[in-house]
Amino acid sequence: MNYNIFLIIMSLFIPTVFFAQSNSCNADLRVEKDRNSQSTSTNAAALYSMVLTNKSSIPTNYSLNAFNINSTCSNTDGTSSTENVNIETTFLDTNKQPISSISINAGESATFFVKTTVPNGTIYNKWSCTQVNAESTTCSNYKVNTVLHTLVINPNED
Repeated sequence: MNYNIFLIIMSLFIPTVFFAQSNSCNADLRVEKDRNSQSTSTNAAALYSMVLTNKSSIPTNYSLNAFNINSTCSNTDGTSSTENVNIETTFLDTNKQPISSISINAGESATFFVKTTVPNGTIYNKWSCTQVNAESTTCSNYKVNTVLHTLVINPNED
């Protein structure tokens, strides 16, 4: 008889655990006002304002990272990505201090910045594609991402 009660309890508990786990990993990462494309030069940095929303039911920690994806992206003006250039990225909080992770309560959003800088000697009038990832450290193997398109312009031209 105890075995039957155990099975009944488990049959009620297990779906709840699976539902809770599937509901615990849900987020949205976007560039504020959908401004995924900017231009910058060696004299200035582009600053992308990012919004990360924790749509889950639990507080979640996210590790932030960025990757060059020039070989697989499409430039916003339709030009070939074969001559795209590499740029550098830094994550900043709203006080413009460097960060590498962010914690967000359930159902809330947080703003942070991705600062892109152009190394000296970079060819002008070329694009760079950067994938920004927010990877949950609370839920294993869950991440959201978006792509930034940065045009490197000549600082001496209007």
